[in-house]
Amino acid sequence: MENKKIAKQMIDYHKAAFETSFNSLLMLQEQTTKALDNILQQAPWLPAQTKSFINEWTNIYKKVNTDFKEAVDQNYSKMEEFLT
Repeated sequence: MENKKIAKQMIDYHKAAFETSFNSLLMLQEQTTKALDNILQQAPWLPAQTKSFINEWTNIYKKVNTDFKEAVDQNYSKMEEFLT
């Protein structure tokens, strides 16, 4: 029984570390997106198609991050369920 408790504590610690790291990554992404938007607004020489491509790229990146976070959360839930 003690082994399950230790394993649960380890998983909880790992989950908290992941959450912190992931949130830091999201903040970095938001700041980078804002900086990129400012650069794109100040670059009239850049074609509209290129700006559209860059905006689409950032939106895809955000969606991939969201999907990844959901998958990780589901797997942490499965591990917690397994240990209880």
